[in-house]
Amino acid sequence: MKLNKIIVIVSFVISNINSVFATGQIPDYLIIEKDTLSLHCNPLENYFQKNPIPNDLIKVTSSALWRGYIAYFKIVDNKLIVENIYKQDIQNPEKGVFKEELISIYKDIFGDKPNFECDFDGVLICPKGKQISYVHMGYSSTYEKYLLIEIKNGNYIREKEFSDEEYTNLKLKHFKKYQQSEEYKKALNETIAMFKETEKNLEKDFKEIKRENDKRKKQNKYLYEKEKELEYLQSAENFLFFVTTNNIKTIDIPN
Repeated sequence: MKLNKIIVIVSFVISNINSVFATGQIPDYLIIEKDTLSLHCNPLENYFQKNPIPNDLIKVTSSALWRGYIAYFKIVDNKLIVENIYKQDIQNPEKGVFKEELISIYKDIFGDKPNFECDFDGVLICPKGKQISYVHMGYSSTYEKYLLIEIKNGNYIREKEFSDEEYTNLKLKHFKKYQQSEEYKKALNETIAMFKETEKNLEKDFKEIKRENDKRKKQNKYLYEKEKELEYLQSAENFLFFVTTNNIKTIDIPN
């Protein structure tokens, strides 16, 4: 498959799948003393899978904030806690001037007790330094270095700073380990299915893609089908590598 065709398909998939973040995302944040660091992960996502946000609470979302909220975290007494959580809202004052603002929804979700303890199990990924490259997809942009903080069942374990190269190597090793799991196989099959469905839709909208596929199929149907399966597999593997961070559970290099 030609590179530009892959880009078109990947872009189309991203723009239609909320869970993989259609564009570069507004991050959650970790407050460390006087510093507020962005996070390339979302520690509350597993909690909200079990305890969904009320449907009528968040009414405004955007392609840069598919999850609908921005959470601020701290580590207090070696516990990862939620300091506050906000939703975006659009106010429409007189004269038709629209104003975007953040509104706290902490009490709506966690009640009156402050410092909700987040039962997160994994690694907080905090990019630091200059941005090396910008990728308009989730948290795929790269930075000079990364502070990684290991959390186990909501408890602070340890932290370590990585260079961009070291972090990429760590991510790659964890991804290879992740590829051996049933969770990965399920995600891979779902992603391949989405790619296939997306290409069907693209063939309806872009006649040149359909003509190219029909031409290849006519030349050798068996070879075409084998090549397509390999294309889908490779594209899905690359896609999952770029968008997946929740499989990194420790700052150690896995065996």
